[in-house]
Amino acid sequence: MRVTARRTVRRRLMGSRTISIEPASRSRPFGSGAIRILIGFGLILAIATPLLLLPVSHSGQAPTVLEALFTAISAICVTGLVVVDTQTHWSHFGEAVILGLIQVGGLGYMAGMGIVLWVLGRNLGLRDRNLMRLYYGAPTMRESASFVRTIVLYTLTFEVLGTLALFGGFISAGVPVARSVWWAVFHAISAFNVAGFNVTGEDMRPFADDPAVLIPMIILCLAGSLGAVPVILGVLRLDPRRMPLDAKMVLAAAVCVVGGSALFIGVTEWANTGTLATVAESDRPVLALFQASMWVSGFSAVETGLLHEHTKLFESVLMLIGGAAGSPAGGLKLGTLAVLVAGSVAALRGRENVIAFGRMLPQAVIRQAVGIVFAFAAVHFVVSMILLRTTTQPFIDVLYETSSAVGTVGWSTGITPDLGTTATIVVMITILVGRFLPLLLVLQIARTRRAPVGAQLMDNVRLG
Repeated sequence: MRVTARRTVRRRLMGSRTISIEPASRSRPFGSGAIRILIGFGLILAIATPLLLLPVSHSGQAPTVLEALFTAISAICVTGLVVVDTQTHWSHFGEAVILGLIQVGGLGYMAGMGIVLWVLGRNLGLRDRNLMRLYYGAPTMRESASFVRTIVLYTLTFEVLGTLALFGGFISAGVPVARSVWWAVFHAISAFNVAGFNVTGEDMRPFADDPAVLIPMIILCLAGSLGAVPVILGVLRLDPRRMPLDAKMVLAAAVCVVGGSALFIGVTEWANTGTLATVAESDRPVLALFQASMWVSGFSAVETGLLHEHTKLFESVLMLIGGAAGSPAGGLKLGTLAVLVAGSVAALRGRENVIAFGRMLPQAVIRQAVGIVFAFAAVHFVVSMILLRTTTQPFIDVLYETSSAVGTVGWSTGITPDLGTTATIVVMITILVGRFLPLLLVLQIARTRRAPVGAQLMDNVRLG
C-alpha cells in the first residue's frame, strides 16, 4: 500500500495520466509562438513611441525619436535604464504611458510566458514536459485554467498593498499628499514588476534612512522577482513538504543571493562616504539589504557611480543572475544558478547523479543550465567589446552597464545618457536580447529530438 500510494502521488505531481505515442512533429525550433510574442511587443512599441513623442507627454524639451524609443523599450522590458530623467523630462501623461508599458511588460510577460510553455508542453513528450515543469515552471493543462487568474490576483494584491504601504511611507517622510499618491502607485507597480523606473528625480536616495519606504520596496521587489509559485507555495503556505523542487531551489538560491550580497555590500561599503556612510550606522544594515534586494529591479538608495570598483564588479555579476523563472525578472534565473551549484558540488564530490533536496536532477536540465550560462556570457562579452570600442567610458562602468542591459536590471553608474548614438542603439538592442533570450531558449528546447543515425563511439577528453 505504501509503494502504491507513493506512485500515485508521484504520477499526480508529474501530471501524467494517459501516454500516447504519436508521430514526431516537425515543428521548427522558433515557431509561431515566438513570432506572435515578438509581433505583439513590436505593436506595443509602435503605439507607445509616438505617444511619448506627443507634446502632452513631455514637460520640457521634446524628446528625439531615439530617446522615446529607448524609453519605451526599457519600460516594456522592465529594465529601468534611461537616457533622460523620468521625473523632469516627462509629464504626468508621459509617466502614465511608461507605467502602462511597465505593467504590460511585467504582468503580460508572466502570463504570456506561462501560456506559451503550456502550449509547447502539449506537443512535447512526457519526459520533456516534466523537464519544462521542473525548470521553467510550465503549468499542466489542468493547472492552466487558473494559472493566469492566479498571476493576475497575485500581482494586483501586492501592488495594491504596496501602494498603501508606500503612501504611508511617503506621507511620513513629508511628501505632499497628491504627490505621495502618484509616487506610491508608480513605485509600487515599478517595484513589483522589477522595472526600476522612478519619478522622484533622485531614485530612492532621499529615503536612504527611511525604513518606512525601503522595507515595502524590498518586499515588492522580492515578491516580483521570485514569482507567484515560489512565494505562494514556499512562503505563504509555510509547508516545505508540499513545495515542489523548483520552489525549494529558487527560494534557497534567493536567500543565498540576497543574504550574501547584503553582507558583501555592507562590509565593503560600510565606510564609503559616498554610499552607505551617508546615513547613520544604525540605518546602514537596512540600506545594505535594500541594495542587495534590488539586484533585478535596479532601484538604488545610494549614488551607484560612487561605489568601490570591486563592488561594481560584484554587482555586475549579480545582475546577470536574475530572478525566478516565471517572474518578470530577466537574467540567467535563480533556478539556473541553483542547478549549476548542485551540479558543481556533485562533480567535485565525484558523484555521477546530481541530488538536490532529496531529488535527482535530470542530466538534460544540467546541460540546459550550462547552455543558458554560455549564451548569456557570449552576449555579455560581445556587447562589452562593442561598447568599449564605441565609447570612451571607463572599463568597469561599461561592464556594469552591459550587465544591467543583458540582465534587464536598470542599475547604472550614470553613463547611459552619455553613451552616444551608436552605443545607445547597441544597449537598446541588448535590452531586447536580454528580455527575449530566455524565451527563445525555451522554444529551442521544445524542438523535437532527432533520432541518432547510428551508434557513436565514446571517447574522453582531458580536463585540468
